[in-house]
This record gives sequence, C-alpha cells and structure tokens, in this order.
Amino acid sequence: GQCGLPTIDQDTVDTAQAIHHPTAERQFVTAAAGTNHTLALDDIGDVWFVGDGKPSLDCVLRGQQISMIAAGGKQSVAVGYIKQMSFSLHSGVPTRSMENLWEELSSDDKSDHDSDVSQQTEAFLKSPNLLNCFFLKPNELHRIYTRLVSIEDAEMQQAVFSSMACEDLCSARMLYPEAVGCLLSYIQFIAPPSSDEILFDVAGSATMALCETILGLPFEGYKALMKWASTIYPTSELFVTMLIKPLMGQLENSLSGTIDNDGVEHVPRSRRVAPLLVALLLWIEKVAWLDDRDHPLAKPEDFYCQAISTIDARDLYEDLYHFKRASKSERASRFFFSAFPFLIEPSTKRNLLQIESEMQMMKTITQNVTIDAESGEYQIDPFFELEVDREHLLEDALGKVREAETSDLCRKLRIIFKGEEGLDAGGVTKEFFQLLSEDLFDVNSSLWSNRYGSEMTWFNADCTWDDEGFELVGVLVGLALYNGVLLDVRFPMAVYRKLLSLPLGLEDMVDEEVKQGLYLLLNYEGDDVEDVFCLSFDVSWMAMGKEQTIELKRNGSEIPVTNENREEYVLLYVSWLLVDSIESQWQAFEKGIMRVMGNSSFNIFSPEELELLVVGTPELDFKALESNTSYEGGFDESSMVVRNFWRFIHEADRETQLQFLKFATGSSMAPIGGLAAIDFKIQRAGPDSPQLPTSHTCFNTLLLPDYGDNYEKLESRLGRAVLECEGFGLE
Repeated sequence: GQCGLPTIDQDTVDTAQAIHHPTAERQFVTAAAGTNHTLALDDIGDVWFVGDGKPSLDCVLRGQQISMIAAGGKQSVAVGYIKQMSFSLHSGVPTRSMENLWEELSSDDKSDHDSDVSQQTEAFLKSPNLLNCFFLKPNELHRIYTRLVSIEDAEMQQAVFSSMACEDLCSARMLYPEAVGCLLSYIQFIAPPSSDEILFDVAGSATMALCETILGLPFEGYKALMKWASTIYPTSELFVTMLIKPLMGQLENSLSGTIDNDGVEHVPRSRRVAPLLVALLLWIEKVAWLDDRDHPLAKPEDFYCQAISTIDARDLYEDLYHFKRASKSERASRFFFSAFPFLIEPSTKRNLLQIESEMQMMKTITQNVTIDAESGEYQIDPFFELEVDREHLLEDALGKVREAETSDLCRKLRIIFKGEEGLDAGGVTKEFFQLLSEDLFDVNSSLWSNRYGSEMTWFNADCTWDDEGFELVGVLVGLALYNGVLLDVRFPMAVYRKLLSLPLGLEDMVDEEVKQGLYLLLNYEGDDVEDVFCLSFDVSWMAMGKEQTIELKRNGSEIPVTNENREEYVLLYVSWLLVDSIESQWQAFEKGIMRVMGNSSFNIFSPEELELLVVGTPELDFKALESNTSYEGGFDESSMVVRNFWRFIHEADRETQLQFLKFATGSSMAPIGGLAAIDFKIQRAGPDSPQLPTSHTCFNTLLLPDYGDNYEKLESRLGRAVLECEGFGLE
C-alpha cells in the first residue's frame, strides 16, 4: 500500500514515490499513510490527499490550522489548533471533548462527577493513539495534569489517580515511530501524588508497565522517542517537570523504607520497579545531553536521588566494592547503585572515595608491617611524612616525592613544617597544599603554558625535557585527591575529561580565540570557504622565538580547507591541540596521578564533579555556613560576640572572607556541597581579653574570646588574626 506494504493479492512492493508541494515556496512537514491513500501536512497547516483513485495531490483541508495528521486503514484524522475535523473514525473511543471534561472539572457542582471524570481520564489514557493527537503540546498536557491533580474533593482526586494507573500499555501496538510519542505523555501521569492520603500505584504495576513498554521498544521506535524527547519540549523546565520529576518521585518512593524497633527493614511493594526506573532515567539523562553539552535540557542535580544519599555509607561502599569486582554477567544480572553514578550526589561520591582511600591506607599499612628483631614487637608506620621548609616548599616536596615508593604514597599523608610545633590532624596538610599550589601551578614556570593567561593552567607543549617534573606534579595532585584536600589550580574542563577517558570536542578548546575562529569556520554559510579563510591542514606557532609548523595530515600544507572538508579540519585541529601536542607531558602527569589513585574509583564522578573534588565550589555562601555552625563553651547563636562575629563576616569583602576561611579551616575554598558541608564550630576562649582569636584548622574550630558587645574590638582583633594567619603553633 502507501506505506510500501503489499496487499493480500500483491506479490511485490511498489517503490515509494517522492511528492513535492504544488506551491514552490511551501513545503510538506509530515505525512501519514493508510492502506491505499496518503495524507501530507504542509507548513501552513493545509492537508493534502493522494491515492485511493486520485493520481495527483488534492488539498482537502485548507485554512483550518491543522497541527497533526494520522492515518490507518481507510481512516484519516486531522487535529487542528482550534477545532478537529475527522474524515472517518470508528474506534469506539470517548466522544466527549477534553474541553467538556474541563468544564465539568471547574464546575461548582461536583456531585456524581468523580466517577465520570475518572472514567473519561482512564479512557483517554487507554488510547495511546488518541493521546498522541490531543496531547501534542507538552505545556497543554502539563496544564491538563495539573488541573486533574488539583481537584479539592479527596474522593474525586483518589478516583482520578486510580484511573491514571493504566497497566494496558504493553498491549498497545507501537509499530510505527510516529506512534511512540504518547509514551512521553504517560510519564507525567505516574508522578506520585503530593498527599500521602492518596493511594497511587502502590505495587508499582502501572509504572512497571510504562517502563517495560518504553525499554522494550524496537530500535526504530527507540530512535523516534529519542527525537521526540529532545525536540518537543519548549523549555528545559518543562522537560524536567514532565519527564524527570515523575520518574525520580517514583524512584524515591521505591527506595524508601522503614526499620522497626526490632531492626527489621520494611521495603515498599514497588521496590521491584527501581531497576527499570533507573534504566529509563539513564536513557532520559542521555537525551538531556544529546544535542548541546553546553546547554543541556536538564542539570546533573535534577537526577540526584535523595534516597540513595540516605543509605549508610558503609552499605554504599560495599555496593561499590562488589561492583568493581563483579564479572560482566554478574553486572548484567544484579543491580548495583554504583553502575549509575549520575543518581548519586557529589558529596556522597566524595564520602565513598574517602572511605575507599582509608581502606587502601589500611591495606597498605597491614602489608608493610615489620617485626623488631630485638623486642619481637610489630612495627607499624601509618604515615607518609613530608618534612618541608616554608622557604623551600616546592623543592622539598618534589625531592621527598621523588624518593618515595608507591607503597609510601598510599599511606596517610602527614606534613611537618620545620621549626613549627603544629600537629597535623588535617589542618597542616590543607595549608601545605594551599601554599604549594602557588608555586606548583605557576604559569610562569616551564611546565605550564602562559599563552592563555593566569586564569588557566594548561600544559606547555614546548617543554619536552621534563617528563619527570610533570609526573611529580601528577603525584602531588594524586596525593591531594587521595587525602581529601583541595588544590588552588585552574585546570580547564578538558583535563578532567581526559582523566575520565571521555571524548573531547570543540567546546573543550583551551584557546578561546581559536575556538571562536573554528566555530566561525563551521557556521560560515557561503560556498567560498577556501577563498575567505585561506587555511590549509597545518598549524603554526612561535616557540623559543622560532616559528614551528606541523601538518594535521599527510601533505596537509598543500591541502586547502574547503566547504567539504572543514569539519575534518576542525576535528584534526582539536585533536592536535588537546591530545597530540601534549602527549608526552600528559602521559607523565597521568602516570603520576595513577601512582596514588590507580585503585580509586574517581571515574564515578562526572568531569564537572571531579573539578569540584579537586578545587571545591566557587560559591561561598556564608549564610549557609552560619546556619550549619555549632557553638561550645557557653556561646550560642544569640551571644552578642557571636552576632558581632557574623556581622563582621557578612560585611567583609571577598578577600577578607577568603582569608578568614583559610584562618579557620586551613583552606580558602569550599568543598563539594559548599560551605554548608563544613562542620564549623565557634568555641568560647575565655572572658574578654586583648588576645587574638585562634583556630584549630584540623577541626574547623574558631576559638573566640568573649569580647562582649564591643564590635570595634572584635573587628580589630579578628581582622588582625585573619591577616596574620600563616604558621602553626601547638594545636
């Protein structure tokens, strides 16, 4: 027939014929076919007909603002923005229009409507093809859903929610790509009700039916649904509201549980649907990043599951431990949270990595236990000590690391500043890496390129003589990660993507000027690229006062960049700059990191999350720090000196705030989760006195004398302490 399928009395399939709009400036935007006829919809909403005895195109609906067409067998349907027109429709679906249903919902007289409304809702949800027509626009679908779930009458709302639990989708015939769009509409209708008094899909049957239908689509249906999901939602907010939140709500419910007084866990009946929900969310997460990595349809935090974050860290670590050691068949047959890290919050991942590092430290210690020959006692050395001089910090650190064995690096790091009495319980290590970062990542050193300014740390491609230097830097970066310490470094996102073995693209280019030029080349609409850009397949740059040139492909200097090969040129240029030009430097740097982190699971992080793990978050919310602060020694949040302290912090400029963080916590950066993730304490350090405030940076504790209501005195003493915070006494 018109779809290329033979009728009963045909032995061959006719070749599909191309059709063109009779008006040159118009074009067809979609088509639908029945057994012996074809419909075509043009870009102004007119419907054209051909077949069934009519050899040429004939406009059968003109000026009716038609937005969608469908056909099957001998029937055809056209859906208009204002009104619907049907040639023939005998499917037994409800004849009441949605507009009449809304009138009943908004009516003051609610008597006897609950059953009718629930039946109408159920009837529409049981007709996927009709839902495809009526719910063409996602914002209209969302409006309909919102009206349904906002019914005030509890019994009527329960009836409506019960009608939404449609489990008949698996029997729906999703044979054509155009028919699968309605499946996205159903996702909205499985969102859990806001009230605990309303029961909905308690056993997860409806949710399971929807997930199985979507995940069981043939490949063509899967591709069509990918296209639908990535194009029909006008805003990212609607994409999140209609696709992600309903599934996340069901996942939260399925993973929730209670523990009774006897320690017995009671899990919800819908727990069985959790693996299917996760698989579907993984698919939607890929859709969100499908077209534009810089402007995705959803943010990573839209997928974070609170229920997973509340699981005991030891249980999550056990899940990670077994996942890493599971065979391919075991991973296919058993559900692991660690297989879906996009659902796990960065702070939870950081805790997992910290537990993993601590377990590795314990393993290293036990493997290197010795016995004293004279006393027969076991000797255990749990620390890798770095004794450094503040005046020669970088040289001392590199020298110690150069001499260290891999087993030494995998112990707990302890820093000793020569001539100082500070005991390192974490604070000294934090200050060490803060000070080290200034010299280690200085763009004026030979290791790093200074062509991108001081705001970016990138490898110097011309430094071909110091692979050991890059490796030692990598070791120090690995030590910071291994010991949970932040670094003051400005790596571009390309570094984190390379560490995670992810592909690189034009958006990862470190040279902003070149990046914009390549975008201009790709987006140029003329057919004279060769004459306008005058490029060939080679790259030139200045090194040591001499011009250097490299060909991007064989005989590249003789191959001009044209309209036809410009994409290849961009791919080769990006690959050269981000990969080939720094290959030896990167391999040495990565080798250094892996000497420490080779057994760590930092691949559960996304590139953006890995950056937060290395440098912390740039947002400093001191209101969040205040709300998470505890008080000791007689202070509370209403103490006058405490109120004056927070006044000083909130009114201070950013530089002073950074200095205070360094003074009180040992680092001027906030960890993953922001300042709210710091367990900060303010402890009373005796009565009013001329003494300056001090701190225990290892425990994020500020020791504050009780200056009372004298704001000027607090401002003077605290300001001086913050500015003169370098160096450690006995802590």
